[in-house]
Amino acid sequence: MRKLIFIITFISGLSVLFGCGDKIKPGEHEVERPLVEGVGIEEVMPVEITGYYETSGTVRAKNTSLVSAKVMGVVEDVKVKVSDPVRKGDLLLVINSPDIEAGVHAAEEALGEANKGLAMAEENKKLAEKTFERFKKLYEEKAVSEQEFDEIKTKRDVAILEYELSQKSLRRAGAALSGAEAFRDYTIIRSPVNGIVAEKKIDIGSMTAPGIPLFIIEEPPYRVEVAVDEGMISSVNTGMPVAILIDALNIKTTGRIGEIVRLIDPLTRTFTVKIDMEESIKPLRGGFYAAARFPVGKRSEIFVDENAVVTRGELRGVYAVNEEGVITLRLVKTGKKNNGMIEILSGLNKGDRIIVKGVDKALDGGRVG
Repeated sequence: MRKLIFIITFISGLSVLFGCGDKIKPGEHEVERPLVEGVGIEEVMPVEITGYYETSGTVRAKNTSLVSAKVMGVVEDVKVKVSDPVRKGDLLLVINSPDIEAGVHAAEEALGEANKGLAMAEENKKLAEKTFERFKKLYEEKAVSEQEFDEIKTKRDVAILEYELSQKSLRRAGAALSGAEAFRDYTIIRSPVNGIVAEKKIDIGSMTAPGIPLFIIEEPPYRVEVAVDEGMISSVNTGMPVAILIDALNIKTTGRIGEIVRLIDPLTRTFTVKIDMEESIKPLRGGFYAAARFPVGKRSEIFVDENAVVTRGELRGVYAVNEEGVITLRLVKTGKKNNGMIEILSGLNKGDRIIVKGVDKALDGGRVG
């Protein structure tokens, strides 16, 4: 019975197969595709753009002065705070040093004594010279002996010598006072340049010591120092324009390369480039992060309307349209965005047609109406 049923089923299948052979021929069946209307199509064309090498660095003053003390003492007064503008010679800080003050007083007293000693030596010299002149006449008249005349002459010579020694002593005392006063001037800290107080490293009551930094003063103009890959060493030159972006200050400007340090760092394989900026840019301070873009020539790239790119999870694609109007979702790799356009690194070629308007209406496998 089962064998009979199998034979009947097999014969019925053959009848259906051969019976349909006259209606559908192989290769003539057309896929019915949904019609897509209301979309805009554009042809992909490469554009020539300027290529850039991007790196980052730090804003620094062209000249940074490290102000330190030359003497030890206690800070008595601080006249400035961070961000204050200063002029060359402005008072920054006062140091109290009793030892230095005592030295100045001692030098002043020594100078006073030297002045008195000189005045006394001058009087003795004058008296000795007058006495010598009188005895000289008496000696010529044979009124005094030769021995008496020699004694007076010797006293005169000694008085002259003592006067000369007093003059030297006075000069030494004056020099000592000048040195003591100059040393006291070290307790008055003044700005060495026109600039801005970038850092204050000490407060009232603190002890200063020779060589210990007290202030850091930045002298405009400012520049950006960046590390550049060693492969760029033949592509950068002094005077080259470089685009600068300082996000924290919302500053976009163009600087020019002022200095190139062509010594390669063996650890980072980079060299330093210093980019000068205009003095008029405000408010600049040292230490800010800055991005720099170096032009490296022209190249052809494909850019499409940012709205033409669709996202599927982690993937991105565009709807490409072939000559028959069939829509295909093509995966692409994207790059940078610029003014509503997005760079296509791979997935599209010159001459490809893509949907740029009405993308939400596009269907993968559909046909443009």
